[in-house]
Amino acid sequence: MDESAEKEQLIRALERTNQELQQFAYIVSHDLKAPLRAIHSLVQWIAEDYGPLFDEDGREQLELLQGRVVRMDQLIEGVLHYSRIGRVREEMVPVNLNKLVTEVIDLLSPPAHITVRVLDRLPIVVCEKVRMGQVFQNLISNAIKFMDKPQGEIIVRCVEQEQSYRFGVQDNGPGIAAKDHERIFQIFQTLHAGDSYGSTGIGLTLVKKIVELHGGVVQLFSPLPADDPAHPPHGSLFQFTLPKSPVELAAAD
Repeated sequence: MDESAEKEQLIRALERTNQELQQFAYIVSHDLKAPLRAIHSLVQWIAEDYGPLFDEDGREQLELLQGRVVRMDQLIEGVLHYSRIGRVREEMVPVNLNKLVTEVIDLLSPPAHITVRVLDRLPIVVCEKVRMGQVFQNLISNAIKFMDKPQGEIIVRCVEQEQSYRFGVQDNGPGIAAKDHERIFQIFQTLHAGDSYGSTGIGLTLVKKIVELHGGVVQLFSPLPADDPAHPPHGSLFQFTLPKSPVELAAAD
């Protein structure tokens, strides 16, 4: 088979894959979400009409069922978001990351005991604005969600390199064991059993895919060395790069 025929065959295979992904997204959004909405409505009806008749254990089980329905809906939405990335592209536009990150922090409304600081002036980069907002939102919200310190601190930084910008989101939380560094970027993988943190295990998978489609890489450094040798290591630093050149970014299509 000559090079032209191989290229033609590859294009056809990619087109088939894209069609299958579109079909998958349609099935998930319609054939799974519709019965889930019906279950949610039924659970609400039972809670409103019969909730007072249940004993304490019955009410706890009903609340658990409601929570499971919400979690399933979140998982389906996460799969849909993941399937759209790279298949449905936004326009690449110059984005002021100072403004974007400030909006993300305001949206997340960190609790009073957690401070989120942007230490360096962030650049204007050419990117998909909504997707880049998802990157910062997932990284910062994760740091907030898993914070275990009475005074939490989250720092957003940026270092300009020759061909790229290197961003960091660092926290003083519990840190992540080395054995879990690869696993946390895999879809549906969480470090905590059950729903104790309400995590779907999709956020970091989205971060990795979005950054890589923009021509960058994501790294995790954790636990970080403590400033005081008398205290154990703690915290995490999620670091990712974005190329400066819009040409490099467009090539990620």
